[in-house]
Amino acid sequence: MTTATLTKREDFPTCEAFPALTGKQTPLNLREAPGEHEHGRKNIELARRSGVEPMPWQENEINAINATGPDGRWVHSDAILICPRQNGKSLIVALIVIYRIFVLGQNVLFTAQQWETAKEQWEQTWKIVKGRRFLMKLHTAHTCSQGRGTIVLSNGGKVVFTTRSQDAGRGLTKVDLLIYDESYNLSESEMAALTFLSQAAEDPQVFFMSSAVHQDFPQHKNGQVLSSMRAQALNEWEAEDPLYLAEYAAPEDMDPQAEITHRTANPSYGVIANAKKMHKIMRRMNTELGRRNFGVEALGWASWFDETDVDEHQPVISDDAVNKVMTSGPVTMGYTVLAIDAAPDRTAVSVSAGGRTKDGVHGIVGWRGDMSEPAVVAAVLSAVGETTQAVLIDPKSAAAVFIDPLERAGLEITQMKWNQVSGSCSAFLQGIDDRQYTLSEDAKLRDEINVVTLREGKEGGVMWERYSGEVSGLTSVGMAMWGVQQFAPLPKKPRGAKTSVGIDADDSPVSAIRF
Repeated sequence: MTTATLTKREDFPTCEAFPALTGKQTPLNLREAPGEHEHGRKNIELARRSGVEPMPWQENEINAINATGPDGRWVHSDAILICPRQNGKSLIVALIVIYRIFVLGQNVLFTAQQWETAKEQWEQTWKIVKGRRFLMKLHTAHTCSQGRGTIVLSNGGKVVFTTRSQDAGRGLTKVDLLIYDESYNLSESEMAALTFLSQAAEDPQVFFMSSAVHQDFPQHKNGQVLSSMRAQALNEWEAEDPLYLAEYAAPEDMDPQAEITHRTANPSYGVIANAKKMHKIMRRMNTELGRRNFGVEALGWASWFDETDVDEHQPVISDDAVNKVMTSGPVTMGYTVLAIDAAPDRTAVSVSAGGRTKDGVHGIVGWRGDMSEPAVVAAVLSAVGETTQAVLIDPKSAAAVFIDPLERAGLEITQMKWNQVSGSCSAFLQGIDDRQYTLSEDAKLRDEINVVTLREGKEGGVMWERYSGEVSGLTSVGMAMWGVQQFAPLPKKPRGAKTSVGIDADDSPVSAIRF
């Protein structure tokens, strides 16, 4: 019987493979539970057989992350590695990924904020794989283009390298190991997008990898998630489900210009970083902001977010603005458009309608329900009228599964493009501001407006953040009202007496919406 142990670490060990190595091999902050390191030893041996010799600190991380308990499950379901830049974190990832897919046949998903980062990680991993014939025997396919890199094996193992997005896990029904690189820029919504993929695995593991966070840096504005994970590891140790944390940094009372400080913060010092390189970096960062950047990126001197530092959520649309556009009275609408949207976790579906009125565009969330194909099809068919101009679905949303059954039911579905989905959000915000949009009174819709947040698109514009809550009612009604402006003819000028709400039946066709 093997006894569970902690990873054996030395601050400045002698290393025959790396005689120039002088960096401190142990982290400033370490939280680790005992475990059996058989997988770690096999992982390191596979690395050597593949022509790669890890440094001692890299071996330590491989052992700790691969540690298992008496039941054979991973000791640390969540592992956090924080280390200054240019120390070799990516090599640790490459070696662990290769072991997991070649030996354990796992599905691995590596995500980064930037495609260049994910691409470089794919290239480093693929370079090791293609360099050894015994590894290539299991290789069946590999790709690297259009923001996605893959390596596929005949034993069922597979790894995907990509940027964080809603479809990052495309092609994977479960993820055994999920890796968040550049975790200093990881939002809760991005994590939520992939949570269910990792939870589908029998023994999932999530690996967070990053340099230090400084809450005043614009590029670290999403550093709250990593800050919270780190705080949990340091302050809320759970024996049943321990968080692993290895944070490499120099104590902040050390001299930032002294070489011993550089050696203390950078475990690969002497092999990757050295005195000459550090001197050049300091010379180029010879301003107050530059010195602060040097402290964060080269020495690990962070300014972590605290829960008390996070601003209270401010609704995108104020209660006062919502009160001005919501009405509980009947509204006559001409020329209508329907839209269907679903929550990303597939827990709810909404069907909404928008229509022309005398004064603008009106919207109503007419049906909410579960992810049931018969129920959704029935709700949509009951709402379609003679003057329905279009039925809209975002093909990249969870509602995409209803496109085929609705088309089989005889409806023509308009599949929205990304810029149209983004445009519907912007149009909704502007329509509310200008009082050109009105909404049927709806307590649930009020709740959705109160919790929703916005996210910036990579190509500009803003979109509803679908992961900020169950907001399918808001997203669908916004799409329907946008559709009215795109597909419904403008109303004629009234010839008869004015009405308080809506369009005279003589002026424009009227659609009776029934859900």
